[in-house]
Amino acid sequence: MASERKRSEDLQAVENYFNKPAAVVKEHGIQPEDVWNMDETGFRIGEDQAFAMATSNSAASLISTGEELEVFISSISPSSTLYLDLEGKSLCRHGTISLITILLHPEGVVKLVDVATLGDSAFNTTSKDGKSLKTILEDSGISKCLWDLRNDADALWALYKVGLAGVIDLQLLENASRTGDKTYLCGLEKAIRLDLKLGFLELNRLTSTKKEITSLMSTNIFATRPLEPKTLQYCTNDVVYLPALHDLYLGRISIHWLAKAQEESSRRVDEVHGLEYDPQSPTKTRGPWGSGADQPSLTLDEELDRLDDYLMEQRAEELDRLDDFLLEERAEELDREMFGYDDEDYYDDGGPTNCRDIIDDCDYYLYYSD
Repeated sequence: MASERKRSEDLQAVENYFNKPAAVVKEHGIQPEDVWNMDETGFRIGEDQAFAMATSNSAASLISTGEELEVFISSISPSSTLYLDLEGKSLCRHGTISLITILLHPEGVVKLVDVATLGDSAFNTTSKDGKSLKTILEDSGISKCLWDLRNDADALWALYKVGLAGVIDLQLLENASRTGDKTYLCGLEKAIRLDLKLGFLELNRLTSTKKEITSLMSTNIFATRPLEPKTLQYCTNDVVYLPALHDLYLGRISIHWLAKAQEESSRRVDEVHGLEYDPQSPTKTRGPWGSGADQPSLTLDEELDRLDDYLMEQRAEELDRLDDFLLEERAEELDREMFGYDDEDYYDDGGPTNCRDIIDDCDYYLYYSD
């Protein structure tokens, strides 16, 4: 028994133990919802009821025709929440939109709208009741959630004149609900890893899929048809975890910070409509609230300007103190030149030294008596 325990402590043996089932899952395309605990309760390994992932009632599918899109649009209820993510080549005003992944919650339906194939009709196709994807995205009465909406909203507005409304940026919600330092924003993959209780197999699948598709993005993988199963899974991964994250952050945020996150989400949409918006700005990694105080975060140039102002103020104060010191020194020198000091630094102005020198002799008895 002791020898078996010793062999089990070998790091390579432990890695092999976990890598073998992961390889089987990858080889056979086993989905997380098909992995069960030994007691067959139906919860995936490493998860509990509080963090159950929103899985689709049916497999995610691609919408590439107007008829399919019309049916999907008709199925969207005003009470549903839309969790969205866009993909394209250099996704922003300077790039393209190839796919829009939409998770309807709580229905659990995941659809990918094929913008690369449908073009403008992806947004203009209307259902029998007059709804279109454009009107839904612009309807402030229909809740929508994205993780870092900026480049998505930028591309929608610049390329198709679709203005998002009724949207909350979950990246801002995470930052606002965070109890620690809020200086830097968090990416979706990191948030999933840190905030959700994913099992080893699911986390491994998520990471490997992201790594594989990311390596192919230079080939315009999102516009390739037919759509690869891995690409479909990658897009699905970007939305299926959002409801759980949304619930988690709402549960830990204060009303004050929730209002700030909602306000900043709207401000982000307005920002990307402006000509000055830079999709690749290095400042996009920083949160809007600095370390968490009510002061807004500053750009690098603004921080340098503030530092220059501070140093100038400090220098001015030092010069003022030096001027005051020199004036005092000069005043003392003048005093010494005009009035002089004795050897014991006793100040002698040649004036009276006792009360008899001050009070006239005739009045002295009024003040003192022997």
